Amino acid sequence: MADTQVPAQVAAPSLIPAVVVALPQATVPERDRLPKEGDEIVTDSGKRYKLGPVLGDGGYGTVFLSQDDGVRIAVKTEKFSKSQLKIEILVLKAAMQANCKHFCELIDCGTKSKEFDYMMISLLAKDLHKIRCEMPDRKFTMNTALRVGLETLKACEELHRIGFVSRDIKPGNFAPGVKANRQSRTIFMFDFGLARRYIDKNNNVIPTRKEVGWRGTTRYGSINAHKKLDLGRRDDLESWFYGLVEMTRGTLSWRNVVERQHVQRAKEASRTSGRVQFLFETPSQFDKILTLIDSYSFESAPDYKAIHKLLVEAREERNLRDREHWDWEEETVSTTITTITSFSDKELRAKADQSK
Repeated sequence: MADTQVPAQVAAPSLIPAVVVALPQATVPERDRLPKEGDEIVTDSGKRYKLGPVLGDGGYGTVFLSQDDGVRIAVKTEKFSKSQLKIEILVLKAAMQANCKHFCELIDCGTKSKEFDYMMISLLAKDLHKIRCEMPDRKFTMNTALRVGLETLKACEELHRIGFVSRDIKPGNFAPGVKANRQSRTIFMFDFGLARRYIDKNNNVIPTRKEVGWRGTTRYGSINAHKKLDLGRRDDLESWFYGLVEMTRGTLSWRNVVERQHVQRAKEASRTSGRVQFLFETPSQFDKILTLIDSYSFESAPDYKAIHKLLVEAREERNLRDREHWDWEEETVSTTITTITSFSDKELRAKADQSK
């Protein structure tokens, strides 16, 4: 486009000296400032929470240890403009209302100006990914693996029952409760930053939006996620199954594959020529569970009871009893408390983009 011509009388310099008047600046709250250890959060109700040591952090959020009437809790904070806590709070409120067993208690929540969102939740131990990596051969015993499978399956069922899909099911988003709360026998699901309602106000499944872009974590994402399709309950269960296989075997066929499209091909091969390798040394019931999950469509209501029955059958075949301790409780070293996976800045940016 040609430059605009300015009339000469306008372009001529003024002979009148400019007068600069300093105007008072309004105080603008700092945006996206995360709190630090030692800071205090005062909630809308006037309750005060002193922030203790950092339990987990990333570019957009930090989780702190704190106390609520003498009971240790976690305070999760996220930068205001990047925060996914609103959807997490929505999920936890729905879970509490439905008396779900496998979700943290939401103690308090709110927003600090335009600096950060926060929520106070019950404390959890290390996540299952971290725990598995500390085990001999990086896997659980068959007893613990199957018990974990039953617990995490129930968590998925509860999430779906209250009208949400996770779209990021993985071992790193599950953790046992802490002994101080008498919850160490229960596995909890956490981190709902990518969660989405899949039913409308009339409890009808919201129709698929077809292609929507990538959602989830490459290692555990469903084949539909690789195809960038809308994700439903069956996709959560497919991701859950990959995690179960990994916790049972100690590895996945595509563990060392980096490129997402190559991971997709490995997952597709796990249904055909690579099925034996994928399910090597797992119970025969796993093959049936995979077939069952693959039979579901986007709209299907999964048969959680059938999957549960197959896991119980695998336990009974091996005469496995409900042991008093998990594998990780047999160690003399206590587990470190944490409630969040430490995401890289790149991963956190991706989570923010994918939540739309």
